[in-house]
Amino acid sequence: MSKSLFTAAASGALLVLASAPALAAPACWSAELVQAAKLRQLDVMLMVGSLRCRTGAQDYRASYDRFLLRHRPLLGRVNQAILAEMRGKLGPIGALEALDQASVRMANQYGEQASFGCNDLGQVAAALADSGDDALPKAADVLVGEDVALQGCPVQVAVVTLPKPRK
Repeated sequence: MSKSLFTAAASGALLVLASAPALAAPACWSAELVQAAKLRQLDVMLMVGSLRCRTGAQDYRASYDRFLLRHRPLLGRVNQAILAEMRGKLGPIGALEALDQASVRMANQYGEQASFGCNDLGQVAAALADSGDDALPKAADVLVGEDVALQGCPVQVAVVTLPKPRK
């Protein structure tokens, strides 16, 4: 992926982050699971964009289809990792429902708030379609950032900091 595309994507991501409420990854998730959630969200972002852009001059569905063909094994492992984590907390049916609901939330978020234009998303999809799996985490870090829309903890526990004892 070209440096200028990453710069443009990063600038767009910063603009989106500044205007959207943060959806922080659950504190109970491991770093690997947060990365998996980012990859899932990157896929949803590109998919929703391809549908949104399909009627315009910058239709990039062919690039998105190539992206899917190239990275289907990795994206499948990502989904399985997320489901495995959720199954431990929500059970098998609850995990499937939670991932489905989260995917719908992500799709709605990207459908309502077009973070990136069709040209930018098309360039990203084309570049990732021609890249190895190792390029996806970096792209997800730039385009998704820390705003992971999946939720995997059945209960969020507030952390209280106690005052330090006097000496």
